[in-house]
Amino acid sequence: TRGGNRTLGAPEAWLCHTGLMCGRFTLFTDDQDLVTLFDVDVMEGEHAPAFNQAPSQLIRSVVGDEPRSLTLQRWGLVPGWAKAGFKPLINARAETVTEKPSFRAAASRRRCLLPTNGYYEWSDKQPFFLGAAGKEGQPVPPLESPVLAMAGIYEAPWSDIDTVATCAVVTREATDSLGHIHPRMPLFVPEQLWEEWLDPTLTDGESVAALIDSLPATLLAAQPVSKAVGNVRVQDPEVIFSPTTLF
Repeated sequence: TRGGNRTLGAPEAWLCHTGLMCGRFTLFTDDQDLVTLFDVDVMEGEHAPAFNQAPSQLIRSVVGDEPRSLTLQRWGLVPGWAKAGFKPLINARAETVTEKPSFRAAASRRRCLLPTNGYYEWSDKQPFFLGAAGKEGQPVPPLESPVLAMAGIYEAPWSDIDTVATCAVVTREATDSLGHIHPRMPLFVPEQLWEEWLDPTLTDGESVAALIDSLPATLLAAQPVSKAVGNVRVQDPEVIFSPTTLF
């Protein structure tokens, strides 16, 4: 094992890295559709449609190449050297992910893609759903939002008790159109660069940083949703996306 059995921070205390992005997103696309979309060779476990994914939960992750796997990871990265009480990290800044001790090994050797149909952010206590923009930059109905691939990094399981890898979402500065809601957003990897992001032979920190710098901004659109999404137990899309429960 790596570090033996340890008691880490409680899930409700799991933290974001400096310049945090609020920690909620969706993934309601079916597993089999994800297998096809990401050209997966091996699928591990099952993932039910989720409309309110939160830190400490198991989330879908695409890892490796030849074979490429669709697996489950726990959201909240725990470095191999972490001591008892370490608070897992759900976000890593793209600008420093190849430099910070908590992230640089994973950024060089353990990159993943974290599928999502969109994520949530709060502005003045009002939550918004942010998904891929449609024609002319207009919002797409949330339940029709296509899958996007967030850049992720992960660490191998740290004990015999929890045998699941842990991961973090890489974030970047928000584009001008979204900066008024939150200054940070996920770093998305376009489909034509999925293979390069997952390439296990790409281990040089400077080369990884250059790849990160080359990733284009993804055009997103925001739309308000119900404040009920603030409660992680609320998973009903008819409640979250209902116009009668927005404010």
